[in-house]
Amino acid sequence: MIETKINQDASPQRLLCASRRAVLVALVVATLGAKLQGSEKNTVVFTDVTVYVGNGDVIEHGVVVVRDGRIAQVGANLATPSGATVIELAGGSLTPGLIDANAAVEPTDRMMVDRRSPRQVVADLFHGAHVGHRGGVVGCCGSRCPRQLQHASGKKCPLCGFPEVRPGMAVGVRRSPMSVENSSEVIPQTRVLDSVNLGSADFERLLEGGVTTVFVAPDAGAVISSQGAIVRTGGRRGDRIVRESGAVMATMGTEPSRGGFGNNLPIGQFVNFYNRRPTTRMGVAWVFRKALYDTARFEKGEVVYGADVPSKPAMRVLRRVLAGDVALRIQARMQHDILSSIRLAGEFGLKFTLVEATEAHRCLQELKETGTPVIYGPIYIDAPGTRRFTAEVERARLHTLRALLSAGVPTALTAHELRDEDGLARQAMYAKRFGVSLADVTRCVTQTPARLLGLADEIGLVSKGKRADLVLWNGEPFGGVSRPVVVMVGGEVVLDRRKG
Repeated sequence: MIETKINQDASPQRLLCASRRAVLVALVVATLGAKLQGSEKNTVVFTDVTVYVGNGDVIEHGVVVVRDGRIAQVGANLATPSGATVIELAGGSLTPGLIDANAAVEPTDRMMVDRRSPRQVVADLFHGAHVGHRGGVVGCCGSRCPRQLQHASGKKCPLCGFPEVRPGMAVGVRRSPMSVENSSEVIPQTRVLDSVNLGSADFERLLEGGVTTVFVAPDAGAVISSQGAIVRTGGRRGDRIVRESGAVMATMGTEPSRGGFGNNLPIGQFVNFYNRRPTTRMGVAWVFRKALYDTARFEKGEVVYGADVPSKPAMRVLRRVLAGDVALRIQARMQHDILSSIRLAGEFGLKFTLVEATEAHRCLQELKETGTPVIYGPIYIDAPGTRRFTAEVERARLHTLRALLSAGVPTALTAHELRDEDGLARQAMYAKRFGVSLADVTRCVTQTPARLLGLADEIGLVSKGKRADLVLWNGEPFGGVSRPVVVMVGGEVVLDRRKG
């Protein structure tokens, strides 16, 4: 009730003005009250949790207030706003949403399953439908390459000797050999986002693992590949694309010469359209170097000639790479490929981010001296995916992440194509087991990748003003039995396992 004192001797005009003022004040107060009440409806509070901020700080008995999609308050033993939605979990802990800065995302879900009945499997075996792991058709193991699969049944295929796959298993993303354009070795004008299906079940699997933001990376099928994209794994469809085109990825290693679909080395056969260059490491370096020199000549108005001249659209993007307007990534696993990447980047005055970096422990000094950041991973004992068919994983070490951090190299951790029991949360658990502190490993999957992606102002920390991408765990983060229970993206709860 708003009371207004009015002079009894006032004129009718003054009385009318006073009445109007009273009505206006009442409307303003009512509007403010409605807004305050509405904001309470949009407020979510995580109470009595251990908050791992992401920069190494830990808040015991923490309270995090989320309002309108942003973190409004963070602290210990804070009062809970009345009318807010409260989320609590005994013994729970809270971290920023995990960020995979080099994720392989499938446009469709390619879970490795064999849906045939055992009788059909036997029938196919005796009728010649099975082909060994180097063959071309799907056999009883459910894949062209059963050695890439984990198994739970313990049974082995009687022909190839590799484990069979129990229906419903899913251990990772099976990369298609046609994930990138194969018409040229230099394709930075293409965008990986154009092949991403935001409705893919793969994003659901990432969310279930606590991953809220990913850099969708192109594969290594070209010397200079596509532009990646930054995407949120959940939330409103219209808000999920953070950056349509980002860093361009190049590759130093064997994959550009062997990874293309239908492309073969010109050995023991006639040379034709499907024989692609380069065929050696020196050829890969030559294509990379020539593309950048051709771009520089093209910008000066000079004639560009010779084999493998980049297209004009490609050179327009490479011009921006040379100018530093578009970031460059280079995937390199072996020591000499890493050193070649550093040398080639130095030749053009380029800064780049090193990806995978399997043998980074052998060139720590060079990485530190050049200030080269690293997106390391995945961590494994048996190499997954196409890596196992190269010699690039023979010197993998389980302590490499610890060595990089100890050397002061800015390093993020990635699971790349791995999911579920080998996903990013489990990668962090492996890192802990091999000598990385919980504070450092949390930083490697939150704050550091946010910085590398240029999103440090938005995400990566549990702090006031940041976007509310949060994960509530049922114990200490990245523990052997810990898992995400509640996942929030932009203030919206997109996963809630508390009732199940």
